[in-house]
Amino acid sequence: MGGRGWEETFPHPTSHIPHPNLRVILTGGGTGGHLFPALALAEEFKARDKDCEILFIGSATGIEKRVVPRYGYRLELLDIEGFKGKRLFNKVSAGIKVGKAILSAVKILKSFEPDGVVGTGGYSSAPVVMAARLLKIKTAILEQNTIPGLTNRILGRFVNIIFIAFEESKRFFPAGRVVLAGNPIRKELLKTRANREGEKFSILVFGGSQGAKAINTAFLDAMEYLADIRDSLRVIHQTGDADYTMVKETYERKDIKADIFRFIDDMSSVYASTDLVICRGGATSIAEVAALGLAAILIPYPFSANNHQEINTRCLADKGAAVMLKQDEIIGDALASLIRRFYENPDELESMQKKALAFGKPNAAEEIVGSILRMLNWRLQNAN
Repeated sequence: MGGRGWEETFPHPTSHIPHPNLRVILTGGGTGGHLFPALALAEEFKARDKDCEILFIGSATGIEKRVVPRYGYRLELLDIEGFKGKRLFNKVSAGIKVGKAILSAVKILKSFEPDGVVGTGGYSSAPVVMAARLLKIKTAILEQNTIPGLTNRILGRFVNIIFIAFEESKRFFPAGRVVLAGNPIRKELLKTRANREGEKFSILVFGGSQGAKAINTAFLDAMEYLADIRDSLRVIHQTGDADYTMVKETYERKDIKADIFRFIDDMSSVYASTDLVICRGGATSIAEVAALGLAAILIPYPFSANNHQEINTRCLADKGAAVMLKQDEIIGDALASLIRRFYENPDELESMQKKALAFGKPNAAEEIVGSILRMLNWRLQNAN
């Protein structure tokens, strides 16, 4: 199988009668790390063909339920959950849900009749890609991390093409079907960054779409050690739902000015005015920081599967494109010391920004969609 190209592995069924417009299903979500790459691909498909029909399939409990409708796409939801960390009874229950989700996905796919299915990760991705396999519909998956999870390792055995963001991921997948493309990010994030001259030093703090208590707490502590330069800082803090009230009340009690959000919808405007990012080492955050050339202090989530966040982060840190702090190292004074270092040394900040930009792949969505169109043998006027 290794000698065959991905385009020959599972031919499109001859009984399929093509629709006049391209139809694509994007499946994945649960968190922003899986959903936002899918939205970036949807945007690129629409840029190639405004009449392209796109259907998202996600989890009933994921962030996609709230976010996808805002972008105007149709969304179907599956009752699905993960296995990791569950007791035996709960794993059996989750397994039953997977079986039902595959059957539900088969019905959705038969109704929508997609030309291709693209999985971007998350609970909902696996049953939909499996259903597409059963129906002999061409498939692709995205692996955003250095170390793939079990689901993608399994799916990688039979999907037509696997897109990876890190060179280190190649060894986990069959030769001949892997494309190193990067992690797709939305075009709105790639807008020209604002001229920062004369403005306050701007720090963006976030822990992913759901927030991160360890980062929220450590940053609040760090601000105690930055009292002398506090008036020269602008803080933009995405807390997540769980910590919003605590963080807001702490800022108010300490009389610290900050822009505080549960969730930031317009990240493009925020990134445009940011000097330094403090966030987790998730694949999507890394892709965005690198593509935009932002200096970052990355704090990997220590309980991520296969420790992939730390491995992701080291790829940047080893090149001087970011600074890594482990979670047990983010006591207030240590984090404050790093913030002060970048505040007082603009040349070092600029050097890291340039190294991050060199690491980034801002055209990942274009490359991925171009490859998918070739896989589907779809001829569009603007296709690569």
